[in-house]
Formats: sequence, C-alpha cells, structure tokens
Amino acid sequence: MLIAIDIGNSSVSIGFFMPKGLFVQKVDTHPLLSQGEYLALINKFIREKNIDKTAEGIIISSVVPGHTRVFQKATERLISRRAIILNRETKTGLTLDVRNPEKVGPDRIANAVAAYELYKCPVAVADFGTATTVSVVGRGAVFLGGTIMPGIGLMNESLARGTSLLFQVPLRPPGSALGKNTTANIQSGLFYGTAGAVEKIIGKIEEEIGFRLKIVVTGGYGALVSSVLKKRHKLKPYLTLEGLEIIYKRNADA
Repeated sequence: MLIAIDIGNSSVSIGFFMPKGLFVQKVDTHPLLSQGEYLALINKFIREKNIDKTAEGIIISSVVPGHTRVFQKATERLISRRAIILNRETKTGLTLDVRNPEKVGPDRIANAVAAYELYKCPVAVADFGTATTVSVVGRGAVFLGGTIMPGIGLMNESLARGTSLLFQVPLRPPGSALGKNTTANIQSGLFYGTAGAVEKIIGKIEEEIGFRLKIVVTGGYGALVSSVLKKRHKLKPYLTLEGLEIIYKRNADA
C-alpha cells in the first residue's frame, strides 16, 4: 500500500493505493491539527476501509508549507521510511521549460506527470480548485507553463464581500446561461464564465505552440465545470494523487 497526500489550500486528499483500487479520504485544510490528530484520522480511515496492509511508502504534495512538516511527521509514525516530499529535486520525468521552475506548484507537477503518462501526448490539465489553473505539457514530457486565475469558490466569496447587494450562491451550474434571477446570474457567471475562460485560454495556447492539446479536467470543482465545458475532455477527479503514485515509483529506489 502507498499513501499519497495532496495538501491543497481548501482540502487535503489522502489516497491509499491498494491492489483493489484507490481509496480517498478528504479533510479540511484549516484549521491545522496536531500530528496525533492527523494520525488518528488516517488510522480511522484505514479501519473503516478494512485496509490491513502496512504502508510501503508515503509521498506528499503540499501548497501549504505550514502543513507539510506536520503531515510528514504524522505519517512517518505509520512506517519506518521517510516520506517523499515533492519538490524541485524530486525525479518526476518532466522537463520544466519555465522561468523559476522551483516556483511551479507541486500539485501542478503531479497533475502534469499523471496526464502525460496516461495519454502519452501533449496535454492541458485544467484544475478547478481554490484557484483555477491550466498546466501544459508538450511533446517529450516538457512542461511548458500555463495560467492561474481565481477559482469558482473564491469568486463567489469575492462578489459577496466586495458588493453591497450580491451574496454567495450555491456552487452548482444553473440550468441556463441566461439567468432569470440574481442567484442564477451569479451561477452563470461563475460556471459558464470560468469554463469559457479556460477554453479560450487553451485555444490561444494551441495557437501559440502550433499543435493541439488533449484536455484533462480535475480539481474539487472539476466535475461541476465539466458539465458546461464545450471542448472534449477527460475528467480525472484524482489526477493529482495518480501523479503522486507515478512519481513515488520513480523515486522509491533513488
């Protein structure tokens, strides 16, 4: 069994890779808990899923630096081996053709690794999470860059906080792009606006690089946005964890 942990800005995904499949537990990123509390949560999940095999290793991707060490110490109490922390020194199989490669988010690296490994062709990963990101891998597993914009949840909160008459709405696509009340208007802007922006961005990137990209969708809001995307795409809810599994195997004997 491999334990892969993706620490995001809003939630932490803990994946258990077993011969019979992938099991995932999600916990809120905030507030930060103690090592003992995270260890208890992981052990509870292991019991609930009847996972009785000892973990062979642990790999962690984190965009919340203050959480990384706590999860590292908590999970290392399960096994004697040190956890792999995904960073610029980790062997990923990607070439980072960007300025300041050390600043590329580890979640985006894991996404890129998984998408390219799955489809063996140039890909654009649209990750709809706290932020909405597009990460592009070209031929030969070269990470070319991408874009970052506010996620649907952040935009929803920002509208409510920054205006006098607007409010937060349930995060689900409306039945029509043409909203007939304020709630539907906001939902349309959030979902159709985000989907349209990402499709426009990917189209523009394809013009600039001169070849087409396979589109892979992931992230906490990925399934919701997938329903309003016009471009053909593959929905992979646990793409980041799948990338971590691949990266772990490439580093396990290093």
